[in-house]
Amino acid sequence: MQTVPIHQAKSQLSELIRAVEQGEEVVLTRHGKRVIRLIKEPETEQPSIEGRRQAIVAELAALRAKVGAGPGFQELWEEHKRERDERGDAWTDEPKASRAGR
Repeated sequence: MQTVPIHQAKSQLSELIRAVEQGEEVVLTRHGKRVIRLIKEPETEQPSIEGRRQAIVAELAALRAKVGAGPGFQELWEEHKRERDERGDAWTDEPKASRAGR
């Protein structure tokens, strides 16, 4: 384990990073007191695109099961349009005349 003052570490950061990559621990100090410890990041295997896709599909299937089978999007959209048409323009505060210029 290396112990290096912060002011010195500034000028040799690349070398310290190389040492950490090779498994060495580096401790940075300020006025002789330990401030921070540099250690190598553990190597983790990134999931493949296919693995992520499968996880998303499984999550969606679980959500679908939780929500249950209800009306499909098309039915909801048609219902929305019917309600909108029944409402007319009453849901806005803006007069029709001022919207005509849009």
